[in-house]
Formats: sequence, C-alpha cells, structure tokens
Amino acid sequence: MTNQAIAEWFQLYEEDITSFLIYYTGSLDVEDLVQETFLIAMKKMSGFKGQSHPKTWLISIARNKVIDDYRRKKVWEKIKYSIFREQKLSNELEERTIMNQEVSHLYKAIHQLSPRYKEVVILRGILELTPKEVSEVLKVNVNHVNVLFHRSLTKLKDILVKEGFADEEYGKLTRKSENPS
Repeated sequence: MTNQAIAEWFQLYEEDITSFLIYYTGSLDVEDLVQETFLIAMKKMSGFKGQSHPKTWLISIARNKVIDDYRRKKVWEKIKYSIFREQKLSNELEERTIMNQEVSHLYKAIHQLSPRYKEVVILRGILELTPKEVSEVLKVNVNHVNVLFHRSLTKLKDILVKEGFADEEYGKLTRKSENPS
C-alpha cells in the first residue's frame, strides 16, 4: 500500500470521515482532525492488513484520535455544553449540517445520549455502516452492535418525545405544536 492509496481513500471517504467527526465531536470545526486522521493512516499504512474496509479503518483512526485528544485535554465536560451554544452558519458545510430545525433538534438529542449510544447512532444511523463494520470500529461483536443500536434508538426517541416531538403512527416524530393534515 502506498501514499497513492491514501490519496484515493481521501477522495472516497473524506466526506464520511468529516461527517463522523462533526457528529462525534459536536463541533463543525473538524478539518484538522480529518487531516490528522489521514496523516496517521499514512504513517500506519504498513499496519493495515486489509482485514476491514478502508472506511472502517479510517473511522476507527478518527475515533481514536478524538478520544486521545479529549483525554489529554480533559474536555469531555465541554462536549455536553457546547451543543447548547448558539452556532453561526458561516459556510456551506455548516448549512448542510444544520439544515433545518428538526435536524438541529435531532443533533442535540444525539448528543444527550451516552457516548457508546452516540457512537452507534452515528455509525449505524447516520453513516449507514453495516453492523459488522460498526463491530470492527467499536471492537465488539455484531449482536452487541444490534442491541446497542436498538437501545440507542429507543433512548433517542424518548429524548425527542420529551423535548416536544409527538410520537405518531409509523414511527414518525413531529412537533406537538404542528397541526396534523
């Protein structure tokens, strides 16, 4: 494997890594983390044996990089409070991330989940990784991923209902203040 492979992977997976990092960190400023993820991958390319999908490997690197950074800086507490601050839309990425009020509520609700539930929702629900890919990232078995995903969705639904979304038939959540048509 060469640096050319990393360049190809950057073209293929940079958006997925960026999306994962935005949801995982609660920050829209993840460009440095994305670059560091690919730099780490370049350095550790000889250790990549191809036993997992490159995207899964890169997400694992990104996840571990964030965890290492937060452990060093001890800012886990800041994550809880940062999502409640007003964020300014200053570029296209931010506008895509928080497109409307419902997405913003979902985003905030996801960050109220425990770290493990948050990871599973992001990986399975947002990035649409398979249970097998998620199990490789989180280093747990596939059944555990499925159980965690089910429990995290149940908890996420409870948070959204508590915040004013009505639970309607077919699993659709809408604002209680909306008039049904």
